[in-house]
Amino acid sequence: MSTQTQRSSTEKLTRRSREALYALGLQFLLGMAANLIGSPEENSGAGAAVAGIVLGLHALVGIGLIVVSVRVWMAARAERAGVRSALWAFIVIILTFLAGVGTMMTGSGWLSFLMSVGFVVAAALYVGIGAGALLRQRASTVQ
Repeated sequence: MSTQTQRSSTEKLTRRSREALYALGLQFLLGMAANLIGSPEENSGAGAAVAGIVLGLHALVGIGLIVVSVRVWMAARAERAGVRSALWAFIVIILTFLAGVGTMMTGSGWLSFLMSVGFVVAAALYVGIGAGALLRQRASTVQ
């Protein structure tokens, strides 16, 4: 692989890991807002509408996170670096999404806790992927 192609794929992996971290941050904020406001059933009037909107956005960003995690995994495979971490991040995102669905269906506090664990694990994996890509990018620039 040429240096320019390697730099391009490394930059793509860095961008993708940042996308994942931005999406995780947004997901965290929407989740905290949903937790603070409560479910639409717990509110009335405009509060129920706001709760429904926040919860809907939280679900949509969750679906977006699945897409972003696939994009990170594909970029990692193209770079041939961080593939295992990207695969684990994808798996964690899927399991966290399922925990979120379970939380909505059952109201279980334990499943909500698993969502927070999934957030922390996925964020750590994406930080590691991005940091590794940045280090490779800097190393290829020095050469």
